[in-house]
Amino acid sequence: MTEKIGNYKLLKKIGAGGMAQVYLAVHQDVPNLKVVLKVLSDPRLVERFKQEADKLALLDGYGHICQIKHFFNHGDDIVIAMEYIDGVTLEDMIKERERLEPQQAIQIICGVLETLEFAHNKGIFHRDIKPGNIMIDRNGQVKIIDFGIAKGESDPNLTVAGSSCGTPTYMPPEQFNPTKDIDYAKADIYAVGTTLYFMLTGKLPFTGDNAFALRDAKLFNDPKQPRHIVNEISRELNTIVMKSISREPQDRYASVGQMREALEKLLTNAPVKDKIPVAQPQPQVSPITSSKKIMTKKKNNPVIISGISIIILAAITYFVFWSGDDSRSINPPGLVSPGNNDTLMTALPDFTWTPATGASTYRLEIGDDADFISSQNIPELTDNRYTPNIDMADGLYYWRVKSVDADGNQSEYSRARIFYIETIEDKIIENGYLRLSVNPSGDIYIDDELQARDQKSFTAELPEGPYTIKVENSRSRQKRFSEKIEIPANDTIVKSFAFTFPPQRPAKEYGEVRIGSKPIIGALVFIDGTPQERRTNNTFRMEVGRHIIKAVLVLNDRELEKTDTVFVEKGGSHKLIFDFEE
Repeated sequence: MTEKIGNYKLLKKIGAGGMAQVYLAVHQDVPNLKVVLKVLSDPRLVERFKQEADKLALLDGYGHICQIKHFFNHGDDIVIAMEYIDGVTLEDMIKERERLEPQQAIQIICGVLETLEFAHNKGIFHRDIKPGNIMIDRNGQVKIIDFGIAKGESDPNLTVAGSSCGTPTYMPPEQFNPTKDIDYAKADIYAVGTTLYFMLTGKLPFTGDNAFALRDAKLFNDPKQPRHIVNEISRELNTIVMKSISREPQDRYASVGQMREALEKLLTNAPVKDKIPVAQPQPQVSPITSSKKIMTKKKNNPVIISGISIIILAAITYFVFWSGDDSRSINPPGLVSPGNNDTLMTALPDFTWTPATGASTYRLEIGDDADFISSQNIPELTDNRYTPNIDMADGLYYWRVKSVDADGNQSEYSRARIFYIETIEDKIIENGYLRLSVNPSGDIYIDDELQARDQKSFTAELPEGPYTIKVENSRSRQKRFSEKIEIPANDTIVKSFAFTFPPQRPAKEYGEVRIGSKPIIGALVFIDGTPQERRTNNTFRMEVGRHIIKAVLVLNDRELEKTDTVFVEKGGSHKLIFDFEE
């Protein structure tokens, strides 16, 4: 695909909806700058499209939200350029595995809730949380995408009264016919709860042939409890899911933060599982685009136990759980990057996958055909990442991974993925300039490398391309500013940062007190109950104000004590003599 939009070369179309066409693209002059372009397809939605860009700009800098890179016009079209996330959607992950383990599901949802908490604190509500709008990047980080129908507290209402926006299967009942006082924070909680339900069970709590049937089901029926579908789900986790998808908003969690705290307790204070899971067989790989598809399906016949002895029961338990195909107890990993049908601009791709329960090592297989007849096999990988040590040629590739436990038992291979390598010739990189001004001053970093300390201004000549600049002042309220920039060739980027500071406490004021004793010097001195290293007669520096002075003299095994009060004035000099003569 050679078509261009602005300064971006289109690689492929990756989506389309009622609002926009979505493309994967790369900057024509910066080949490593890959972006996702959203091109408005309905001119009636210009204001909503601008609002999405504005929301992303307001949330810019938070690492778990897809970042906005550019907003521009291309002819009659309006375009948002967004961060390209190298990873997999939660929807694809669930499709590949059917459902997720409770621990992993909780960890992912906690990341979603933490991100929504940040957005809600900014007065922005997503309104369309679902597995397709949640991504897991190659480092395992959770990211939320598509703020296309997000709403801010002060936004004008761009939805016709009584009409809904969102995805019906994940929407709460009140969102089907929204009123002006709808609590969208509670709507986001419901959508997160429905997502968690689907992650844990592989099923949706409500189904229907159309939006009206779904609305009525949610209004008048109760969903089947997740624990009754998958017995690995603990009672505590089951309660959290059911509370989050309560029919009435007031019965849900008060905030996304409260729901996150409830889930985090399951990770830190108690095991998520309270039952031993029944071993499940793993499906065989069905190679993509293969003309020779081989599908093997194992069948587990139920064993009915009635009126048998403990010995026979133990034998059957041993047979089910320990004999036969050991691979059933080892899960294959979930592939993360390269994603399916990705076009890579590097000849040294990074292969990453999610860690699998029970795995000690991994075996990676890379081939140029769907049946892996001609393939490279990389065994005994101890990390969930692999980078080739020599360049791979341009072209089409398939890859998959299996798990191996400490005893050498192997899982099935993961479902294969396809990707393309399409490198381009190196271009001549030209330099540009960065000019910073900092008020009053700060430490300056470029791509996490310290460039200058406590500077008011800074200028650097840099090769064109993307950078992250960071300015820190530990004494300020903000502590740190961070911003992603693009250095243009033969041009200058100018940025200014201003720190603010909390009011300073007034400086302490002091006076002096000469403390003596007679007829004997060397008495112990206590100031406001605190013993002093020096004894009488000596001069002591004290803060302005009233102080209680005590002198203690030990004489012939007797302890004599004298106490007095002195008021110290700023810059004053006072004298206090304790008379121990009897």
